[in-house]
Parts: sequence; C-alpha cells; structure tokens
Amino acid sequence: MTTSGSLKAVALKWMRGGTGDFPKTALEVFAYQFSRNAPYRRYCEALGKTPETVGSWLEIPAVPTDVFKLPDVGLRCFPESEVSGFFLTSGTTREVKGKHEWRDLELYEAAVRGGWKERGLPEMEKPWFFSQRVADAPHSSLVRMFGILDEGGERLIDGEGRMDLGKFSPKGESAVLGTSLALLRACEVMEPVRLDDGAWIFETGGSKGLRKSFSPEDVRAKLSARFGVPEGRILNEYGMTELFSQFYKWGDEETHTGPPWTGVRVVDVVTGELAPRGEAGYLEIIDLANLESVMAIRTQDFAVAVGEREFRLLGRDAEAVARGCSRGVEDVLGGLSP
Repeated sequence: MTTSGSLKAVALKWMRGGTGDFPKTALEVFAYQFSRNAPYRRYCEALGKTPETVGSWLEIPAVPTDVFKLPDVGLRCFPESEVSGFFLTSGTTREVKGKHEWRDLELYEAAVRGGWKERGLPEMEKPWFFSQRVADAPHSSLVRMFGILDEGGERLIDGEGRMDLGKFSPKGESAVLGTSLALLRACEVMEPVRLDDGAWIFETGGSKGLRKSFSPEDVRAKLSARFGVPEGRILNEYGMTELFSQFYKWGDEETHTGPPWTGVRVVDVVTGELAPRGEAGYLEIIDLANLESVMAIRTQDFAVAVGEREFRLLGRDAEAVARGCSRGVEDVLGGLSP
C-alpha cells in the first residue's frame, strides 16, 4: 500500500515544478483514500467500486459537495484528534455549511502557488484585496488563498465586514482581487477609476442566487467599466471549499483550465455515467491536492468537458442551494442594492 507520506511527496514535487503521472497517481490516491477514509469507503462499496474494480481515474467515484455538510461524517483520512483546522463553505445563516477539515495546509499552499505559476498568471504588484485578512476569516479558503499569494497587500474589508474605500488609491500596474459580490458592491458606491495599462482584476464566486443576480458577462462588463480594465484582463477563478486546487479563465477565454494534477469529467445528470464528448452534464473534478480528504468531487454546476483538465462552464443547477464565496461576503456587507 502506498503511504500518505510518499503520495504527498510526489504531489509536492509536482506542484513545485516537477512532473507527474496523473492517471497512475490518481489510482494510487484512490486506493489510499479507500483504505483510510471510512465514510468514503462505504460510499464506494455501495456503488460497487473498489481499487480492484476501478481501472481508470474516469471511474473513481465522486462525492457530491453536499456530503461535506453532513454532521459527524468526517471525510478525512486521519483521526479527528489530528484535525488542525477546517474551511467552511459560504451560505446564509440558515444554511448548513460544508466543512473541509485538514491536518496541515502544505498541499493547499503548494497547489495555490503551483497552479498560479503553471497557468502563467501575473506576479503580484501593488495588490488591493477586497477581502479580509486570515485572522479575521480563518475558515475561508479564499481569504487563506489571498494570504498565500500576497500577505502584505492592502485589505479593504476589516474584521467587522466594513469596506474602507478611502484607502483605495491604485497606481501603476495594480492588481485588484476579490469576490464578484465584494467588487460589485464597490462598483455601487465608488466613483469610476481608470487603472493603468497592465492592471488586472481577479474575481470569483459569481452572484447567482442572491437578491440581485448578474451573469458572468454582466460582472465583467460592470468591473471593466468601473475600474477601466479591459475585459480580457479580468481573471475568473473557479474554486470551492471542497477543492484545494483552482481553475482559471481570462475574460476573453471560453474555458476554465486547471493544473496538471487535476482532472475534469462531465456526467449525465440522469444516469451518472460519463457524458459523451461535447455534451453537457454535471461537472466532476479530481484534485490530487485533496490527498487527505476526498479527491473526487461532484459539483452542482453544469459544464462541457473540453480537455482532461479544461471545461466550459454553463451555469449552476437551478435546484441547488446558492453556493460560493460571494454569498458569505454578501452576508457581511449587507448585500447589493436592489
């Protein structure tokens, strides 16, 4: 049996600039998680899937994101006594939040930095974060990600959720990062600015399911107009609490792409079987950075697979409960004006 330490070493080397074999490593991680994660093992056995019967990463059972919301399930490969922290999904105060527990964040940090570098994303120069600091939101995976990318950049939301636009004075090739909702909230109350050539915007989370919704196209248009940045310089991140790796798409691109230690599948919404190439279905993501929890996650989003780690996002299942980093920000900020 491949050990946790050896699998972690392989993943870390890969994320820090080395190479790897995704199909082979995915099956090794599946065998490890099957042996160490009791709830996941029971789930797989109920589906008739074991390391002996699964011969491809395309067959590894994916857990729906809602499973992370079940109390006392413990989707982890280590005992509760070794839990060092956890990330919580965003939601309303009445919603049950999903919990992703971790023993340490070494793989998460390596995936964030490695995925950013592998995608060739810009270096952080004069970053402005429409976000809190880690100390103010310790259970937010996005806030933690911002801290990994640049801990010293200016934060424009304090521990009480108050946005201070008086500090916002971008100069040069600034980077502006935040959830879609935080940035849209800023657009409602700030005067238009024109950032210099070379500036760019990072946005994530979407706005669907809130009191006022905007399509991705609307979000880009509003941000472009208010900040004076071409839409092609607006970066959208697709990520979630349940995943340690991220997928990215610039505003002039059609698809989100993940790092080479991730894989993408799309399954038929009725049968749960792999959808034929080019057809829409539920998006499933395999993330080897999720070594100590569950690497195969079924999202509540519709998509079309374009490549083994690339997809075209179509939208969210209308029956799903509103999800995303933006929902948490709306709760803090009081939401957008109707």
